Amino acid sequence: MAADGSSPSTSPGESGISALIDEGNDAFLRGEFPLALARFDRAAEAAARRPDTLDLRTQALVNRASTADRMGDHPAAVASFHEALGLCERLAATAAAEDPVVAAAVTVLRASALVNLSQALLNTGELSAALGALEQARELLDPQDEILPEDTADLFIGTLVALTALTIQREEWSRAHELAVESLDVVLRHRPALTGRPLMNLSAVHLATGRSDLGEDFAHQAIAAFEASDTPSGVAETRQSLAQLCLRSGRIAEAEPLLAASQEFFEQAGMARQSAFGLDLLGLSAALRGDQAHAVELYGRSLARFEGCGAPIAAAEVRVRLAAGLHAGRRYAESETQLALAQEAFTVSGLGLRRAQTDFFHATLLEDRVSATAPGAAGPAGAALLGRAVGLAVPAALALDAVRFTLAGGAQRERWHRALAEPAMRLAFRLAVRAGAADLVAELIESRCAGTPLRDGPPGGAGSADGPPEEPGDAGAPALRPPDFLHPLAFPGRMEAVTPHPAGPGDAFQLGAALAGVAAGAGLAVAPPPRLALTPDGAVALAAYLAQAEARYGARIRTARVVPTW
Repeated sequence: MAADGSSPSTSPGESGISALIDEGNDAFLRGEFPLALARFDRAAEAAARRPDTLDLRTQALVNRASTADRMGDHPAAVASFHEALGLCERLAATAAAEDPVVAAAVTVLRASALVNLSQALLNTGELSAALGALEQARELLDPQDEILPEDTADLFIGTLVALTALTIQREEWSRAHELAVESLDVVLRHRPALTGRPLMNLSAVHLATGRSDLGEDFAHQAIAAFEASDTPSGVAETRQSLAQLCLRSGRIAEAEPLLAASQEFFEQAGMARQSAFGLDLLGLSAALRGDQAHAVELYGRSLARFEGCGAPIAAAEVRVRLAAGLHAGRRYAESETQLALAQEAFTVSGLGLRRAQTDFFHATLLEDRVSATAPGAAGPAGAALLGRAVGLAVPAALALDAVRFTLAGGAQRERWHRALAEPAMRLAFRLAVRAGAADLVAELIESRCAGTPLRDGPPGGAGSADGPPEEPGDAGAPALRPPDFLHPLAFPGRMEAVTPHPAGPGDAFQLGAALAGVAAGAGLAVAPPPRLALTPDGAVALAAYLAQAEARYGARIRTARVVPTW
């Protein structure tokens, strides 16, 4: 007998292949991913032996790849999706060219493969390739008017949801919010039962940007929507997100039951990536309780599982927390190795601000090592550690402080400043003073006293209220955007809490749309800070550190405009 309970010698006909795909779909929706994978594998193998079932083979491969992706085998998923897309090309070149109905079906199938391929690419850290796949899918599906064909509604919604997830991963928070609201609007008009994913994305956006109350409200509404649509995997994922929020706000007792319930589901369902994230959060819980040894063990298991899934960005984030646990145990060389690997992964993936936060955290650990050395006993080794800490802390602080010009609201800027930028700048000052670098301290003071210029247009646009337009070269590098990483990041002010209540999909949408609308208010835009000339001959404050920051993080830290400080 085969693993799925069938006879391996059986060779189903066309109806049998369709039945296998249907059985796999049902198992997938129930969260029984190993069974679903076995059904789709058998359907694809049977269809490969029949030239008249090319469409069913393509469909089976798409579903098989989606299942492999949910189980954490992202490289296998990418390979299956590419194979399916190749079959789509063959379909389009044969019967599809002669029959408009078949052509439309092939278009939908190709778009489905592209959408799901993007998720697998996202999980493997190939963000640009994932974006390209989604843009192709949206172009294939996007209706030219308000009428969306019934057979493409679910897929178009899935495309918008996936685009939202991708912009979250790329740290493009304003765009992510716009896409999440758009997907909710499409759901309202076409598929009210599918509100869970857009609501979950809205929760993720607000949790990532420090709007904890809104994030928690959206998460509760997403759980209600998933329960109403009988989607247990969505319920488990949202509970995991809620647990993350609780841990970040210090509510360990609330987080642990949520983590236990979601982890049990992911382990039983074979969802390796989600269970890896659960192990990461369990490690964080252990660390918050002071059990660093257990935290290191859990982080190590999480890291191994993420690496097995082919998820380098998630693995890098675990490495940073693992480094903290190793540092606490005075395993400094191992800690440094994990940080170096994380920094490399963030750089390769183009996640400059995560690299900046990692450098800030690395500098904090180096300072701790210097502080742990008896006064007068550090010698050259202590001076070297201090020099490394300064070289990491100053560029990181400049980059983190520069995020303020990407935030439209004054409250957003103030809370970002208080939660992350100011601690990073204090570290830079403290280390510079400790190193006896008087010139560096003076230049940091000049930089901090310069203020923030206002802008006539939106963040990222040209021109500002107090000076000439930015030089063309300023637009070449993207501005850094705040990510969801080492610290709970606080953005806009608190909202009145909305009491979660049992709701059907329509109710969840109505509340979600209302909250999304309230959360979209704009504030006063600001411009990137200029460079500061210290002397008439044009010497720029912090010039070397600014150059390091812009090269290291791949983003604009200052405009090209230079203003005098005298």
